[in-house]
Amino acid sequence: MSQKSDPSSFPNPQARALGQSGFSWFLSRFNRHTYELFRLAGPVVISRAGILTLALTDTIMLGPLGAEEVGRYGLGTSTFVLLLVCGIGLMFGTVVETSHLRGAGRLAETGQVWRRALPYGIILGVIGVVLTQFAETYFLLVGQNPHLASISASVTHIQGWGLLPLMIYMASNYYLEAMGRPVPGMIIVWGVNLLNIPLNLWLIHGGLGFEGADGAALATTVCRTLMMIGVTGYVWYLGGRHDYGIRQRPVPGWIAGGKVMRRHGYAAGPAYAAESGAYHVLHIYAGWMVANELASFTVNMNLLAMIFMISLGIANATAVRVGVAHGRRDWPDRALAGWTGMFWNMLLLMPIAVFLWLRPEQTMAFMYQITDQELLHVMAPATMLVGVAMMLDGGQFTLANALRGTGDKWSPTVINLCGFIGTMIPAAYIMGIYLDRGARGLYEAILLGAALACFILVIRWTLICARRARQTD
Repeated sequence: MSQKSDPSSFPNPQARALGQSGFSWFLSRFNRHTYELFRLAGPVVISRAGILTLALTDTIMLGPLGAEEVGRYGLGTSTFVLLLVCGIGLMFGTVVETSHLRGAGRLAETGQVWRRALPYGIILGVIGVVLTQFAETYFLLVGQNPHLASISASVTHIQGWGLLPLMIYMASNYYLEAMGRPVPGMIIVWGVNLLNIPLNLWLIHGGLGFEGADGAALATTVCRTLMMIGVTGYVWYLGGRHDYGIRQRPVPGWIAGGKVMRRHGYAAGPAYAAESGAYHVLHIYAGWMVANELASFTVNMNLLAMIFMISLGIANATAVRVGVAHGRRDWPDRALAGWTGMFWNMLLLMPIAVFLWLRPEQTMAFMYQITDQELLHVMAPATMLVGVAMMLDGGQFTLANALRGTGDKWSPTVINLCGFIGTMIPAAYIMGIYLDRGARGLYEAILLGAALACFILVIRWTLICARRARQTD
């Protein structure tokens, strides 16, 4: 849908809002935000789920090889994911700046944001590749068994080479999403998912001299490289590329001209890293436990991540809607955009939470084809908590992105540090290790940290909205 056809792009938004009765304005704008939210969030959810499905497919196809292969793949990938999520956060300024320019009607400048994001993404990707090569040393420093550290580090090394193409992919995909064009990225991601299956069949079983978890990691790295080529190529040949300035050299260049974009990323990156880092520490804790507890944590984390893709799509779409309203200086509509995202996050995740609470063992047996009744019994208490934890985690993530869409860079970061680093990590040690509650204790800590972050972010978003409401009056 073009910007001109969107009523929210009409001039003088404050007058438009005041010209309608309160309820009719609310209903009109809620319906518009809901429509745009799902138009953007649907493809984003499917796209992000596709990125995660690469790892999920690897885990499922490694299942017949035993708990050790699944465990080392999970531990090795957790370090890669920590760096990936940090990089994705550092790139988030691409969404914020592009949506602000789009809301202000300055479409010709949006391509400059993309051009500046590409070299920034390349630098982040190279740094990530270098860091992953020290994975074994890191695992040993955090107390992992030397054998497990060695076999898990090889997975991290191979996955690490995928960070460079993934950062370039994110620069291009973030741009498309902020411009309201999320479908191409979705199609490309699911295309490479189809390729991942035969690649796994070949590489897991000895292709090119790789096998097991190493082969699965290589297959996924190849797929991520193809994602980069497809999405970046699409932006380069995008219809309207001349109107958007996609092929124009940015002036000023990416270093000076990208300062605002990078500042948003400098705030989002640590916040993303705080949450992902907390989950990674929990994975380290799980590595100290017996094999079944590690497998329980790993498989439930895959399930948790799949559910979180719904919230991720809603949160990204919410950031775009809030950012567009912010660019128009339409404060009532900006507030409603954030609350609409929060509402739909909770409503969509509630049925999943109820089902997982009532049918944990049946869910894991069906999804992961697990027949070991003892393992299913170990997994069930953690599985029951996954859906509830994701309602709260998704809610906090949606409101954090809404705040970033307003230009509030650092408060979401501080709140994430409080909820995940300050609360989740020590609570996980106490409940999972000290009280010996196993994987269940780790997921109880996730629930606690997410609840605290969500509660504080609701207060922060309410205050931001109230402040602008007083200014409007």
